[in-house]
Amino acid sequence: MLLEITFNYKSKNDIFEYLLGYYAKDYTYHYEQKDEKITIKVKGEKDEIQAFCTTLEKISHSVFLNKFDLKLIEEDFTPIKKEKNFTKRSFLTRLNANAYTQGELLSNEWGVFVDEEFKIENEFIKITKENFHDNLKKALERLKKQEKIYFKNSKGVYVFEIFNDNLDDFLIPSDPKHINAFFSCNNEQFKILAGVEKPLMKLKFNAIFRQNHSPTQEYFKIKLYDNLFLFAICYELEKEGVKFLNFKKIEHFEDDFEVAFIENELLVCKGYDYILPEFRNLIFQKEDKNFARISCILTDFKDKKPLLLELSKTYDDVILLDKELNLLKLSLPKSFDEFYETISQDDIAKRLLANYEKEFTLVQKEFNITNSFFNLFGMIGVVLELDKDMQKAALALLALADESKMTKGVRIDFKLNEQKEFDYTKTLRSVMSFKLAGVENQIIALGVVESLAYFLRDLFDDLKAKNQVDCVVLSGSLFEHKSLSKNVFKHIPFFKLSDVPLWI
Repeated sequence: MLLEITFNYKSKNDIFEYLLGYYAKDYTYHYEQKDEKITIKVKGEKDEIQAFCTTLEKISHSVFLNKFDLKLIEEDFTPIKKEKNFTKRSFLTRLNANAYTQGELLSNEWGVFVDEEFKIENEFIKITKENFHDNLKKALERLKKQEKIYFKNSKGVYVFEIFNDNLDDFLIPSDPKHINAFFSCNNEQFKILAGVEKPLMKLKFNAIFRQNHSPTQEYFKIKLYDNLFLFAICYELEKEGVKFLNFKKIEHFEDDFEVAFIENELLVCKGYDYILPEFRNLIFQKEDKNFARISCILTDFKDKKPLLLELSKTYDDVILLDKELNLLKLSLPKSFDEFYETISQDDIAKRLLANYEKEFTLVQKEFNITNSFFNLFGMIGVVLELDKDMQKAALALLALADESKMTKGVRIDFKLNEQKEFDYTKTLRSVMSFKLAGVENQIIALGVVESLAYFLRDLFDDLKAKNQVDCVVLSGSLFEHKSLSKNVFKHIPFFKLSDVPLWI
């Protein structure tokens, strides 16, 4: 009997390859990974194949795993068992978590017990099978006294305590079933949180939590326990009625793995643990890490003609054609006075400015910013009086757009001038006109984000009609906002996502 299973796996790391190999090691099998497909073929008697299918149920799910197809085949294969040095992973998996609940201490499939160090008394110590229960007892005693525990991993140093209305950096539930006590979480989001990589993800506080705790933000980061000692702490505290632990990162070594889930698409926001090691080394060895990051992204699309949209909150935006030609000529002003002076050279814009000044105070502000749509959003947010700080104003504008329940916003001008430069003045003039007409901020905010998506779509359509591109590659931290990604997904169906994170 011959069984073939094909998995959709949107990453090039070796996590799922190792897990499949671990659980298939006693079977005759062939493994292949190509593009976004993993195929494993298994040979055996009927009862062996059934046993393998049962074994598969023990494999921890990966966030990069989308779906799989299982079928019986007739074509025979040559067994291949590659000798390969796999990256050691310190994951909490079903294997070691279930063993703990049965009273047994096991390492995970990679042979790792607990990689993190914990500071329960005076200094950080390694948790071993020999000292596990003694340190667990001490940790639980301290936490129940409202004291804090420290732990350290490759990402940094963290401190945590039982949640008591204080929100620091992220929450971990004592049991996944408690997530919906605080947050609105659908099945797909839950599935990603439960992935073996245990990512951070922002979820929206539910109405009951907001009523009882009055948080200052609508969204907050959450993750599930990611090592056996934390799992044991949560497992025991759950018996005492504790629902959440509150975590704060007090020392930063690297970004934690963080994702967003938008319109059934996984976006890797931060954390470089799961890209190819050669990509990671290349990126972090270069002085211009963002340029190196973009280069790594584009190597995924060497057989295509991609248009790369690099829209960032920290770097200059780039719209890259042929992997080297930047089509975006965006030059933002150094102050609002420079903007007023520029538009005053146009008679129509001058009249708009005069009428606007009768109703509103003109913003007087200097700034030193990167040339990005995010900072243009900041200027718009300041005009809309969302905040005086440019970055906060941009985030407030994006929050309005993200939370909007409206189907459409107003159409804002996103246009190039005769010199093919992006004309930011027309965008700001358009916003001021709508503000003068009394249009609500949220309708304008949604219109701003929507109109940027239309601008990108029109640019792509024009290049595609000329056979210069065949897909869009989305990159950069601006795409973690669902209002923008949702609109781009909708209007540019030929989009691609890389497993290289949006942020660096």
